[in-house]
Amino acid sequence: MENLYMEWTIEDDQYLSQHMNEDLPKLASKLGRGLKGVDSRITKLNDVNSFAYQRLYVGETSIAKEENHESTKLTPAKEVMRRIKWDYGLDPNDFTVEYFDRVEETTMSAPFGAKNESVKGKEEMFVFAIPEHRIMVIKYKERIVWDKQKKIDRVFGSMNGNGETIDQVLAKYDEWKQRQAEIDEYNKQRQKEMTFQITSIMGKHLFAALRDISSTLQNKAKIGMIEPQAIDDYVQEAVQLFRKARAISTEDLPNMPQNDAEALDLFSNLVALLPDDELKERILNQIFKQVTSSDPTRRSGSQSSSDNQRLPDMNEDDLIETFVRGSGAGGQKINKTASKVLLIHEPTQLRVECQDTRSLQQNRKIARKRLKLKLDEYWNGSQSKTQKKISKKVSKKQKQKARNKSRLRKKKEGEEGGNEMGGDE
Repeated sequence: MENLYMEWTIEDDQYLSQHMNEDLPKLASKLGRGLKGVDSRITKLNDVNSFAYQRLYVGETSIAKEENHESTKLTPAKEVMRRIKWDYGLDPNDFTVEYFDRVEETTMSAPFGAKNESVKGKEEMFVFAIPEHRIMVIKYKERIVWDKQKKIDRVFGSMNGNGETIDQVLAKYDEWKQRQAEIDEYNKQRQKEMTFQITSIMGKHLFAALRDISSTLQNKAKIGMIEPQAIDDYVQEAVQLFRKARAISTEDLPNMPQNDAEALDLFSNLVALLPDDELKERILNQIFKQVTSSDPTRRSGSQSSSDNQRLPDMNEDDLIETFVRGSGAGGQKINKTASKVLLIHEPTQLRVECQDTRSLQQNRKIARKRLKLKLDEYWNGSQSKTQKKISKKVSKKQKQKARNKSRLRKKKEGEEGGNEMGGDE
């Protein structure tokens, strides 16, 4: 059970790589995994020395091998639908189209061959009468073959379709269906494992209470009677149940959460396996808000990029600031005025200086910014803004190197194949 739960597939890593800047709760919901697990995996995928990085970007299954299949533009929805309509090898009755309905303000589904009885105009087929920008997804039976948001095209093989065409989808559909059944079974096993783990921590009585409030919330969601406050109340009640479990526990359990943040991380593993995609994402969002409120260092989705990362606060009382005459180019304004700033952070003895401009006030501001960056490195090490930028550059360089190696290898293999054919002649 433990190994089953911890396993990350190459498909999981590829999805994370392509959607790394999305909000963490959304990623956890899509992958059916807890918040902390997804956050840790992202860290590994950004570490050039980790096995996860090597497998994804350098190994035999690396995405560099798939890059040549990707075009820079997603095939338009109408072009995909025309292929379905006129390709005699395809049965339009096997396809459905999901589109955004402006009246209902939700995504609706229509059979590909449905007649147009509601949209004005001469178009007889409903799916062609829908404005193209409102078409979101096209499915072959149960499998998505075109997705606007995820930039997937498995009809012509463009973008994240990775070269897979509709002929291949049809040929391998039964195999794909079997794999989906295995994934469903896999998720059921993970859910059993998480249920067992949380029950062993809370006890049967408290877990039964957690199950009851979960069932109530899911029933409300089914009939569309769920308010944002209900999600907040649900998460708060779950936290209270974990607190009770900690208070009454007489055993030294190794998996017992020591605080609310750890309890919520554990709880998010179970929530991520709920069948209702919309509900679990809303709950995970609320869990994430509570986790980050108690631990501000936790990742906040796309806000975690080094460009948006907040620098540490700096107390002015801890600073020793002196002004001296500058030196070098700049004339009398530099050489005869005390416009150079020397700044020392007394608790750490970190020191910076600034003589970038002729203005004393501008130099004071720049010096403080530099000192903040130094303090960030001093306190946060590899997680500092500066180090993250360096890591990002290194990671980008490594990925480019892997792609170049893949191209050269394929070019060499092609040349060798050509030489062999020439020799045979």
